[in-house]
This record gives sequence, structure tokens and C-alpha cells, in this order.
Amino acid sequence: MLGSPDHRQRSMPPMKEQDHYIGVDRGALLLAQNNYSIDLSLGDFDSITDDEKKIIEKVSNKIISFEPEKDDTDAELSLVYATEIFEAKQIILYGWSGGRLDHLLSIIMIVLQPRFEGIIAKLSFVNQTNTVSFYLPGSYTLYKEQDKKYCSFIGLTALSNLTLDNSFKYTLDKESFEYPIALISNEFVMEKGTASFDKGLIAFIQSKD
Repeated sequence: MLGSPDHRQRSMPPMKEQDHYIGVDRGALLLAQNNYSIDLSLGDFDSITDDEKKIIEKVSNKIISFEPEKDDTDAELSLVYATEIFEAKQIILYGWSGGRLDHLLSIIMIVLQPRFEGIIAKLSFVNQTNTVSFYLPGSYTLYKEQDKKYCSFIGLTALSNLTLDNSFKYTLDKESFEYPIALISNEFVMEKGTASFDKGLIAFIQSKD
């Protein structure tokens, strides 16, 4: 799934025959211009010219257009339709970090909406310098991305009994936080590590400068 990224953070999905590609608004044009076969293009297309829309139409199996004035963001609608049309095992959103802070926050806060609770474990965001994945309570083996130096645990809610083993530079042993908290700039000291917690929602970010 490709949104409309800032050109400095543009990251394109790998081309795989078994994957489905969804272009969201101007992200559909980027997919078309890079020779992707698009399964679904959607958005209000308010930043697209008529000629650009024709380019999208030529390579899209399905197009869904919305009015610019609507209750849901394009990203929210893309997740709704992605889950309705495709039985996805994984949903990766590229191009999620544009220039507007309000757009960025709306993307991150999608996972706090009850209607998307069922896809939290499937959802991740990718750009040039960050990978974001989301975790509900449980115990997880996390693998280091070789091109990323830092890893951060962002508590989007209160957290209970967060434990990070000695595979991380900074460890925790059943620490609880009664408020959302950003535990940033940790690092893997091994190729993989274990994190567990009993309550809350975590955004796990691997990043590089």
C-alpha cells in the first residue's frame, strides 16, 4: 500500500507476484509511474490532474474515488477496503510520512481505533529511515534490521510488565507505565531479542539517521 510520501522519505514496495498493490491518492500515480500493476487505486485524487488520472486508470484493476470532504482519511479508507477486498496476511503502508504533522499523527493513531484492532498485528509502516510495527500484549521475538541502528518502544497506551531481555542495550524487567511513553534510542546487541508485556499497545520502531 503506497501513500503520498515526502520525496525525502520515498520508499517503494518490492515487486512480488503474489502481493497486492494499493495506491492511495498520489501514491497510485507513483506506482503507475514505476510500472506496478495496481490492484486497487483509491482516494479523493484532489492532487491529481486529469492526465495523471488517466495514467492511473490504465494500470489499475479497480478504482474507488471519494469526495474530498469526508469523515475518514484516505489512509483509513484504504485499510477498510484492503481488509474487505483482500485477505491480507500482512499490510505494509509505504509513503506514510509526508510533510504535515497532523497527517503523520493521524496515521500513527489509526491503531488506536477499535475498528482496526483486528489488523494491528498485520500492520506496519515503512519509509527510507524507519520501520514501524505494532504489538498487542504477549511475548515476541524481534529481529534486527541490518540497515537500522536504533530501536524504540513507543507505548501508545499505559503498559504493564514490559520486559526487554539482554539482547537490547537497555533492558527492562517487568516495568509498568501508567501513561503513554516513548522509550527511544535503544539498540540491539544481538541479531534478535525478546520483548514481552501484559497490557497495552506498543509501536516498535527500527530507525537510522
